[in-house]
Amino acid sequence: MRQMNEASHAAVTAIEDFMAALNARDDAALYDLLHLPHVRISGAGVAIWHDREELEATYLRDFYARAGPDWHHTTLDSTEVIHSSAHKVHVLIQFTRRDASGAAIVTHRSLWIMTDNDGRWGAQARSSFAP
Repeated sequence: MRQMNEASHAAVTAIEDFMAALNARDDAALYDLLHLPHVRISGAGVAIWHDREELEATYLRDFYARAGPDWHHTTLDSTEVIHSSAHKVHVLIQFTRRDASGAAIVTHRSLWIMTDNDGRWGAQARSSFAP
């Protein structure tokens, strides 16, 4: 296994924290882990959130619509650092959306571009083929 440098470790930790906030329904913590503007490129198109107000108005509403009524939580199945510098890290992740019993609903892979903005790591952009 390849040893992670400090930036890679911080970026992966921020992804883990994002998933924990999502599952805990901790909206404020989740929004704090998305750098703005935030870009999501999906199989359905491109979404851009320019400010916190936009995030709070639409981000989770859109997520719940995509995740579906059976979604209960998401597991982070794997992370692989693809590229890294002191202030930007590309991480390939695999995640699974699960129902209340823990059964898998759907699994996707996604590229997360993590950045260090003023000492705080967060997701700047993500790309996947998820809807």
